Amino acid sequence: PRAGIDYPATELREVAATTVRVGKPNDWPSYGWDNEYGSRVPRGGAFRAGTRLVSNGEFHEFVVAGGYRAERFWAPTGWAWRRYRNIKWPTFWVPDGPEGSHRYKLRTLFEHIDMPWNWPAEVNAHEAQAYCAWRSERDGKRYRLPSENEHHALRDPVATVADDLALQCDGMAFRRRGINLNLAYGSSSPVDAGYTTRAGFQDVFGNVWQWLEDDVHPLPSSEVHPYYDDFSSPCYDGQHQMILGGSWVSTGEEAGPWARFHFRPHFFQHAGFRLVEATHDGGAVHFDGEGDAHQVYEDRQMLNDYR
Repeated sequence: PRAGIDYPATELREVAATTVRVGKPNDWPSYGWDNEYGSRVPRGGAFRAGTRLVSNGEFHEFVVAGGYRAERFWAPTGWAWRRYRNIKWPTFWVPDGPEGSHRYKLRTLFEHIDMPWNWPAEVNAHEAQAYCAWRSERDGKRYRLPSENEHHALRDPVATVADDLALQCDGMAFRRRGINLNLAYGSSSPVDAGYTTRAGFQDVFGNVWQWLEDDVHPLPSSEVHPYYDDFSSPCYDGQHQMILGGSWVSTGEEAGPWARFHFRPHFFQHAGFRLVEATHDGGAVHFDGEGDAHQVYEDRQMLNDYR
C-alpha cells in the first residue's frame, strides 16, 4: 500500500484551546444510561489531531516495522495480552501470501475481501496505544489517543433536540449526510469519505467507535440509576477504557451524541482511533493510583460490593 494513493497520508490539524460541555441534560427526550448524565465544562489546552481515523494503510506501516515484536511500545498489560495471544497483526487481518510478505485480506462480517487500505484500522486499545508510541518514536513527536474533552472539541455542538441526529435520521438519512451510522452501510467505509465537522475532522461520529485515553468515569452530579445500578458502577475500576462516536452498526441511543461507552482494552468493538499530538494529557481521567477508583463514590463500600 502507498500513502497518498492507496490510503490518505496522515494529516493533523490545529485545535485551539476551548471550553466544551460534556454530559446529557436530564430533560433530553431520549433514552440514556446513567453515566451519560451529569455535567462537566472543562477548558482544554490547544492540541493537534488527525483529521481522519488511522487507516489500515497507516497501521500496516506499524506491522511491517515490527511493532508487534517490540515490547517498548506496549504498556505492560498490553504486552502481556500480545504475548498471550501471540498476535503479530490485527485480529481481523488474514494473511494472504508467503510468511513475512505482509500481504493481507480483511475479514468483514460475512466474507474475506481484498484489503481496503483506506478503511479505518479496527484494533483494541492496547494496539492503538502501541501504534501511538511507535509513531511518536518514528516521528520524534508526542502522540497519544484523544481525551474525552478533546473528542468533544472536534464535534459539532449539540444545542437543541434538532441537532441530535439519532432522533432525526434512519440509516439512509445518515448515509445522505455522509455519516456511517445506524446501518447506513454494512461495513466500515473509507476514512476520507465521511462528513467533515465544522472544526475540520471526519468520522467524529460513525464508521467505527474511537478509543480514548480516559478510563470510564462518572460525570459530576451523575447518579447511579436505581433500576440498573450495576451498569456503570462496576466499571469505574480503572480497567475499562472509554469509546465514543458510534460505529456503522450502532443503532438507537448508541448512534446519538450522548453515548459514553467503555470496554476492557483487549476487547474488539468495531473500534479504531485517531492521533492527537500534544504536550499535555488533555484532561484524561485515569484511575491508576491506589484508591483512585473509590474517589468517585460517596460510599466506598458501594464499589467493594460490586467486586
